[in-house]
Order: sequence, then C-alpha cells, then structure tokens
Amino acid sequence: MIERENVRAHVAAMVMVVMFGLMAPLGKDAMNNGITGLQMATMRIGGGALLFWLVTPLVPRERVARGDLLKILAASVLGVVGAQGGFIVGVSMTSPINAGVELTSQPIFALIFATIILRERLTWHRVAGVLLGFVGAAILVTQTAESGGKAGDFRGDLMVLASQVSFALYLTLFTSLMKRYSLFTFNRWMFTFGAMIMLALTLPEMLRIDADAFTLRSVAEVVYIVVCCTFLCFVLVTYALRHLPSTVVSSYNYIEPVVTIVASLAMGIAVLQWQHLLAASLIFAGVWLVVNDRAKNTANITTK
Repeated sequence: MIERENVRAHVAAMVMVVMFGLMAPLGKDAMNNGITGLQMATMRIGGGALLFWLVTPLVPRERVARGDLLKILAASVLGVVGAQGGFIVGVSMTSPINAGVELTSQPIFALIFATIILRERLTWHRVAGVLLGFVGAAILVTQTAESGGKAGDFRGDLMVLASQVSFALYLTLFTSLMKRYSLFTFNRWMFTFGAMIMLALTLPEMLRIDADAFTLRSVAEVVYIVVCCTFLCFVLVTYALRHLPSTVVSSYNYIEPVVTIVASLAMGIAVLQWQHLLAASLIFAGVWLVVNDRAKNTANITTK
C-alpha cells in the first residue's frame, strides 16, 4: 500500500511540473493578444479562490482560529500576491523561456532564508550552489541580445526572480501554519485574501479589459492557468509532499524549464539562445548542490 502511494505521489509530482511548465508559454500567448499581466494575475488568483470555495461542500469543515487568519493574510501576501501574481506579471514582460529557467532558482532563495531565519548550517556546497545560481540568473537578467521581442526583458526577469524570493520566504515562514490545516481550508482562505488584495490593486486595470481579447483560444488559456496551474497544481504538490521527501519533489523542478522551452519554441513565442543554455546549466548545478547537501544533512541527522 505504501509503495502504491509512493508511485501515485511520483505521478502527481510529474503531472504537476508538466502542467506548471506550460503556464508561461500559454499565459504569454494570451497576454500577447490583448490581456495584460495585471488582468491575468487577478483572474488567476480570483479564479483560484472561487474554485477552492466551490469544493468546500465536498470536504470536511474546519474552523480557522482568528489569530491564524491574520497569519494566513500575511502568507497570502507572499505566497499568492507576491509569488503567483508576480510571476504572471513577470511573464507578461519577458520571455517564457527566461521565466521557466528562473523558476528553478527558488530552492536557492529558500536556502538563503533558511540560513538567515531558521539558522540552518551553511556549508561550502551550499555557498557554491548559491553563487552558481546567482551567476546563472545574472546571465539571464543582463542578456541584451534582441530577437524580435522574444529574447527576454530586464524588468520581467527581475519580477520573476522577485516572485521566487517571495515564494521562498513564504515557505520558510509559513510551512508549519500550512500543516495546521487541511489543504483546502488553508488555500481557500489564502487565495480569498489574495483575490481581495489583487482586486483592490488592479480594479482600474480590470475595468479596462478588452472584450475582443477573449477569443476562444485565449479563454481556453486562461481557464487552463486557473484550473490546472493554480488549483490542481496546489492540490498535487501537497499530495506529493505528504508521501515523498521535499528534496525528491523539488528534483522534479528540473522538468519545468524543459517543458516551457519545448512549448515556447513550438508556439513560436520565444527563441532559444546560448545564454539560456548556459544560465540553465549554472542554475541547475547550483540547485543540485543545495538540494543534495540538504538531503545528506537530513539523512545524517535522522541516522544519529
């Protein structure tokens, strides 16, 4: 039974990263045809909140302590508005390939916060991993090659990286709070707060939505981002983390940029440059050093 659950968890992790890897190219395509980044981010977060409320009658009821609601509000600012909304806005300004590669930097930022906030021990493997990751990210951010607007943008790259910083800080500060409640209860309130914050910030932008931008193709892309990349991805990653070590689940992140690159090239909305390959190699190497070192330390602590 345990082995079967592990297989299902691996399948869940694989499906999650493939779905998430398609978000940047599909979102970029929709935003190339009249939907702005702020509008897409608001629809994503608002749609996610709606879906979590729709499944409420199907899951056990759970009361959230009043004090925890304030903590979930803070978690929403980092994990939903900053991470989910910031990523979409970043994709609207840069290449989906850049965004896909930069997504893999999140474990490096998580290590930095774990060292500073949780006082985790810093080793030379981790230092080397952080340095390699930053060099790779710097290559992407500072590349100046032009290719018909498909090669990336400095502001968008910084926004995507900022979204990964926000998500890493969210995981560092609120992992214990997440475990206190069920997946659906926690995410329902987190996305509700996120939707309220986003709508307050973007209401003028939402009132300027161009109805002509919502073709059958763009509607399908928005639905995919809301249902698959927001609702289902959060469900799948939580299921995977309950049955597999976080280091194993994190290793599946390497698949995301591959899916993003293949889809972006197939759709003709991005071009692959040598900088992408060099930056991806450096970031992957950095993340491998960080994740592998943390896994070894965890194993050592467990066996002592």
